Amino acid sequence: MKITKSTGASMIKYFHNQVLLKTEKLLVRYLVRQARRNMAVDTRSVKDYARELYMAVARKMGTSEPKPFTASSGWLQRFKIRNKITNINIGGEEASADRAAAREFPPFLREIMEEGQYSDDQVFNMDESGLFWKKLPSKSFVVKNASRIRGRKMQKERITVLFTTNASGTCKLKLSVIHTARKPHAYKSMDMTKLNVHWLTARKAWMFSTLSLSWFDDCFVPDVKKFCEQQNVPFNILLLLDNAPGHSPLLLDRHPNVKVVFLPPNTTSLIQPMDQELICNVKAAFSTKKFQLLNDYTNTREELRDLSDTTTDSKSDEDEEQQLEQQKILFKQFWRVFNIKKAVDILVESWDQLSIATIRHAWRHVLHGIPGERRSQSVTGEVQTVAVAVDLAREAAQTVTVPGFSETTNDDILEVIRNPEVTADEMLEEEHVSEEEEEGAAVSEEHNLSHSDIKGAMECAEKMKSFLSRDNDDDRYEVFHNRLVQAMEPYIKVYHDNINASRQQSITDFFTRNPPQPAQASDSDSEVDFEGFVREALTTVSDSDDDSPSNGDSPEGQ
Repeated sequence: MKITKSTGASMIKYFHNQVLLKTEKLLVRYLVRQARRNMAVDTRSVKDYARELYMAVARKMGTSEPKPFTASSGWLQRFKIRNKITNINIGGEEASADRAAAREFPPFLREIMEEGQYSDDQVFNMDESGLFWKKLPSKSFVVKNASRIRGRKMQKERITVLFTTNASGTCKLKLSVIHTARKPHAYKSMDMTKLNVHWLTARKAWMFSTLSLSWFDDCFVPDVKKFCEQQNVPFNILLLLDNAPGHSPLLLDRHPNVKVVFLPPNTTSLIQPMDQELICNVKAAFSTKKFQLLNDYTNTREELRDLSDTTTDSKSDEDEEQQLEQQKILFKQFWRVFNIKKAVDILVESWDQLSIATIRHAWRHVLHGIPGERRSQSVTGEVQTVAVAVDLAREAAQTVTVPGFSETTNDDILEVIRNPEVTADEMLEEEHVSEEEEEGAAVSEEHNLSHSDIKGAMECAEKMKSFLSRDNDDDRYEVFHNRLVQAMEPYIKVYHDNINASRQQSITDFFTRNPPQPAQASDSDSEVDFEGFVREALTTVSDSDDDSPSNGDSPEGQ
């Protein structure tokens, strides 16, 4: 704030910190992303990330000496109020995992299984995970030279995969893949209902509550029912889910034969079976197969084989350089032709090769405390740990003779297969693309979302408030009411804008929608003359608009 004096009067000018405004905008986006991934964030990590983001924004905006920013507790509190952050978990310093709740859940699950008489064949768990199916180790020459290679954004092409299996390991359900396109070009000649996966679509390839209901009705229930019929198992299923925002609470009583139980918040990393090495195993196997395909592709040309067969002594530097350049060309070709269909196919292969022993091993934490006869079931086969899977992927990457892959380490593989924390620079890099997507989505919504649709949604919101207004717990109803009003605010604004726009019609639009009625028979010629005057005036205005960009009201335009 700066105070200046002019002619004896005080003037107060507020200079907003543009760097901080941009930082807060990106920080909100980061927190929303973490919430969608069901990741709790503690106060310290939010402050650290805000400071890192602030400096990155300052560099991006060319501000060499930005104003000091400490990300204090007071700022964080005001930031949450300004951006109405009420449904994102920003907890204390130990918000990463709730070990107490994780210890209490297995006995609770045991009671449910005993009461419902569920066997291990009937207990399922589903978890979704993002997969950057074209991502490569950061040391590869393609990544290092991404700015000079066409299609560099493909490395961040992402799908969400839904993995589902039962506790006995006897049933691995068909994978479900969430993609942005209903029918990608790679599947142009195929029936999307007859793929080796269930194909789901979402604008950003994320799971959301409505899509979770579609997955449950169209994918999970039919597949599980078919498994029960084939294995002569009673169709009485217990499904464990984490409490991610994308899992609708309506799943709780969605089907009479399926009981859904949500895991306690912040316990996914401790007790959820799919998160206990299974998904990581599949992703590592996926990377292994991808690198093997890459190695085969870059060493199949006859010229390369001839150069490789040449003895080391007789191989000249020119031959080695020629082989290297040809391999680079082949690698770029492979990187471009490696499409979503090929990725899905090797993902299914990786899922199918997951052993029963590995699946049962992953259920050990959540089933801890289950009666002895369950724990004493023999487990045949070798359990493959994540470390072994990562080693295999690293070895496959190192066999690729293209520059950069021989230096691949286990950390590089983990970076490829895991969902990494988004850095401040990556947030800035994504911002421009995200803004373009949001603008395009806004234009699309203007065409798809009608005035009556918004009105119907507002009426449903009013009915919800009416139904729950009978709640005796006033505090609980107040929280619901406030969040509902907050969620409906942007749609109410669009509704009001539509009404105002319809009221402010031009004279030509008015007469176009409400053409003058034929004159009634009358002894007076004044009404007929007026009708003719209006028609002539409208024709004149239209002609003047078409012929000249000048104002139609000017004398020259008439």
